[in-house]
Amino acid sequence: MTKAYYISDRALESIQRECRRYPDTETGGILVGFRSDDERPDNNGVIITHATGPGPESQMSSGHFVKDTPYLQRELEVLFQYHRINYLGVWHKHPPSLAEPSSGDVVSAMEELEGGTVDLTELITPIAVVRSGIVEVHPHVISDGRSMSLDWRPVPHDHLPNGRSVAGQWHETGAGQRRLADETDAFESMGLKVEVRQGGDGTYRFHAPLVDGSGRVLVFLCQADYPVTPPSLALYDPGPERFMELDAEVIERWDIDKTMAAAYQGLWSVVEL
Repeated sequence: MTKAYYISDRALESIQRECRRYPDTETGGILVGFRSDDERPDNNGVIITHATGPGPESQMSSGHFVKDTPYLQRELEVLFQYHRINYLGVWHKHPPSLAEPSSGDVVSAMEELEGGTVDLTELITPIAVVRSGIVEVHPHVISDGRSMSLDWRPVPHDHLPNGRSVAGQWHETGAGQRRLADETDAFESMGLKVEVRQGGDGTYRFHAPLVDGSGRVLVFLCQADYPVTPPSLALYDPGPERFMELDAEVIERWDIDKTMAAAYQGLWSVVEL
């Protein structure tokens, strides 16, 4: 039976976004998802649901990349607890002249496959390149000591093959409930009374009032796989009754070890603007 490969449109967008952040250096991350053994041909295959960034302690240069393995392992554990999805491979960026895995990439992949630390017979190893400002992602797979190109099919994140869903909300899991308690405690330790609201789509929004007496509120919108995906941020001003989206460095540099309370403390210069 022919194996099919699929990638969530959100995972593909994550790779492209990360490459645009670092146009002149190598970067990368891990691929997470699940394998399906359904007997129906259209449902048999490998489904990539998430693609991460490199991690805060990664090493990146114009010709070198080493991912932050301990950090990415923690991200993987969170995604497994939320969605029962697991490690499938590694993506990384190359110079435009090398749109395929290098010989060193093949050696590293085989060491991982043969080392007994992963229950896989192949690693999906897409290579991204940037040409004229356009991010190209070239899918490959490494097994049996060699690299092979493959065809994958981008699919909507909310309509994955095999009827499998990863749309469940983080706060609906045991791990998510613990994270929710930690977030609330962190705000309370700062003396802030935060209102937590649930939207019609199941997402949670944390409304944290500013302490400047203006009545303005910072709103953190948590995606389904928070804190792997950072919260979106907006400032609500009750005067004109207006929400203003914020693009803050503290969110741009987000990692799963941060809390929204810590981000709140680092946002004053942005809010004052």
